[in-house]
Amino acid sequence: MAKAQQAIDGKQGKDWKITSIMGNRIHPVTKAPKHHNGTDIWAPAEPCWIEAPFDGVVTEAKKSTAAGGGFGNYVMIHHKINGEQYTTLFAHMQDDSIKVKVGQKIEAGTPLGKMGTTGMSTGKHLHWELHKGKKYEWSATGLNFIEPVAFFDALIKYEAINGTAKDQTPVDAPPSPAPVHGKTTKSGAMAYGGKLLKQGEPQTPDVVYLQDKLGVSPNGPFGPKTHAAVVAFQKKHKLTADGIVGPKTWSKLN
Repeated sequence: MAKAQQAIDGKQGKDWKITSIMGNRIHPVTKAPKHHNGTDIWAPAEPCWIEAPFDGVVTEAKKSTAAGGGFGNYVMIHHKINGEQYTTLFAHMQDDSIKVKVGQKIEAGTPLGKMGTTGMSTGKHLHWELHKGKKYEWSATGLNFIEPVAFFDALIKYEAINGTAKDQTPVDAPPSPAPVHGKTTKSGAMAYGGKLLKQGEPQTPDVVYLQDKLGVSPNGPFGPKTHAAVVAFQKKHKLTADGIVGPKTWSKLN
């Protein structure tokens, strides 16, 4: 089983960058307010290969027939990560560049296609979505969609500490589904998962992310050291200093 990775090789900010993070925005083509269910990434490399971020099975690999071109050439992959089911979607690939087929079992790092600008697109980029659930369902509000860059960043850190994430292990998965609201969300911010984090929580990718943001060495579960760091953070930001990480604390972290 291959290790989790980002969809583009290299380092964020150096080899690739986020140009439009998941959240509410003005659509670049229609100019109307619309929730952006994925994150857009640009890279200067030509060609720029898009790769599977985790092991899975290809469920779609084709050109969109939606009005206006939709996703253009795109690939969808079903994953099972720590016992939870997810779908990733990679859109706007170059014509004739898709390298995978429906039903194909693939590993993280498998080339999917080349970054392009097919479909409803204003320029070369990757539109990357991450949907939680057995079946992919588009949503106008971002329901069940998760910001993918932060999710896989947390999963990579989780694997570095605990070993490769298991396909069938019934433990807490990375953050539960929730949209990231607003256009000013910092690149790489993780969506609040709807589950309160508090002392005693086992070490999961969202706990690792929390510890990393607080400057606590991510080497264990949500223990006294993490609790103390959360309380100090809450006091600094004039929040209820109870050591429980809910939506208000999470929003300040991001």
